[in-house]
Amino acid sequence: MKKKYIWAVIASALSLVLLMSGCISSQVSNDTQNGTSGSSATTAMDDSNRSDSVTIMISGKLNPEDASPIESSTEMCLYEMVYEPLVKYGKDGVIEPGLAEKWEISDNGTQYTFYLRKDVKFSDGTNFNADSVVSSAKHWDPTKFSTPLTNVEKVDDYTVRLTFKENCYPVLTELTYPRPFRIASENSFDTKGKFVKMIGTGEWMMKSYVPEEEVVMVPNPYYYGTKPNIEKITIRKVTDGESRIMALQSGEADLSLADLPSESKSIVESSKNLDVKNAKGTMGFFLMLNQENTVLQDENVRLALNYAIDKDSIVKNIFGDDAVAAKGILPDTVPYVTDENSKGYSYNPEKAKELLAKSGYTDSDGDGIVDKNGVPLSLKLVFQSEEYASWKSMCEYLQAAAKEVGIDIQLEQLDTSAYYDAIWKNRDFDMIIYRTYEDSWNPHGFLRSMFYQAEGSTSVCWYDPQLNTYLDEVIKTQDEATRQAKYDQIFELINDKALVVPLCYPNKQYIYNTRLQNVTVAPTTYEGIEWQLITIAK
Repeated sequence: MKKKYIWAVIASALSLVLLMSGCISSQVSNDTQNGTSGSSATTAMDDSNRSDSVTIMISGKLNPEDASPIESSTEMCLYEMVYEPLVKYGKDGVIEPGLAEKWEISDNGTQYTFYLRKDVKFSDGTNFNADSVVSSAKHWDPTKFSTPLTNVEKVDDYTVRLTFKENCYPVLTELTYPRPFRIASENSFDTKGKFVKMIGTGEWMMKSYVPEEEVVMVPNPYYYGTKPNIEKITIRKVTDGESRIMALQSGEADLSLADLPSESKSIVESSKNLDVKNAKGTMGFFLMLNQENTVLQDENVRLALNYAIDKDSIVKNIFGDDAVAAKGILPDTVPYVTDENSKGYSYNPEKAKELLAKSGYTDSDGDGIVDKNGVPLSLKLVFQSEEYASWKSMCEYLQAAAKEVGIDIQLEQLDTSAYYDAIWKNRDFDMIIYRTYEDSWNPHGFLRSMFYQAEGSTSVCWYDPQLNTYLDEVIKTQDEATRQAKYDQIFELINDKALVVPLCYPNKQYIYNTRLQNVTVAPTTYEGIEWQLITIAK
């Protein structure tokens, strides 16, 4: 099978466009302020045509009733809009003041003293102070930091001190995360510590919601910073990529934070009502391999999978050049990633066949699929396309490319919930397409989340004892040169042992209606857009 045939298969698949069945429900929303029913979601559809309102689309979970600042239960943009951190992750990763105006770090690197702003109130009108930080910290898991948090002390009404077990360089960065270390009002929890409502100090507060459909956000009247120019943001969940682009075309939505099908690029370029904001991405798409699969424990098989994939063709034919062919697991927009420590593997199907033959795989029956001891080399590849519209096309290509070197790939498409269960709960996959984390979580947060195996637990992606040691050592390094050398060891090990199959680094794009003006990309993908800067054309 030639490469052009592979792409003919993909083109045929892409031609099957889903019919838009309508993404808006008329279910009555819940008013979180007074407990009474509010306007229906259908009525909210009209908001995108009003001069003071913006409608945006997401594809992930939309359950604000469960959006405790310490849990991962809903779309990240909600956390960013409502809850604020002590310090912020600014442009190019610079740590900036947040609820803390300034901070000091002790000489031994274990104590962080934060001097808090004195002009802050929560959206329910209660004051923010040191007691608020102490109260929020009671809900934190102290072991979720790179080094355990051992004490939270109120020094005075506007000064708090956090003490950690060891000196670990990522602590300030971890405090910037959208969760789980942000500050919420005591009134966000009941007397038993159960989360009841999103109450933060951020620019926005929740007015109403329909679970898993939409959330209506309005400005926090007590916000101390720049006031938004718009009076309402409706966040709507739309899980189908084709429906998202249709909603933008029709004016039913103003902006998409969610991924759009790559084939919609021409639609955006030809529309006078749509425009795009581009930003450097820090995310990569890759294949996670199930270490429990004995076939994948063979390094030659993992290497063959890497050599079998023409990543440049993925970028050109699926992404329309709006991505970069991957080398290592993370792009070089991430700190400590270099060309030298993330060399990757070039497209070489003949090399892939040689590696498989070296491990005893031959096509004994002439069916085009190699086998060993009478067992065909067949792997199940799991994916979902609600969050990332391109993944279906990518996996169809991977299936065809693998067949070229004699590997049979069986595709299994799951809904988003079942997909994440496969990763985090039941491990029901041989390979699964996944994405790295972004911005402040890279590299140490992502690497530890995927590869680190704490005592009594199992690593999510792949466990290697030497890699585990490196991951422990790097967070304790204080000298930049030493830290870079340690990350070199980490990335080289992941690359040389082919623990994953990197695919590409998608560019970050936000498609929006041109009635929105001054659309500015925020420092992190989790924020997405600087909402307070948006104005609407009259």
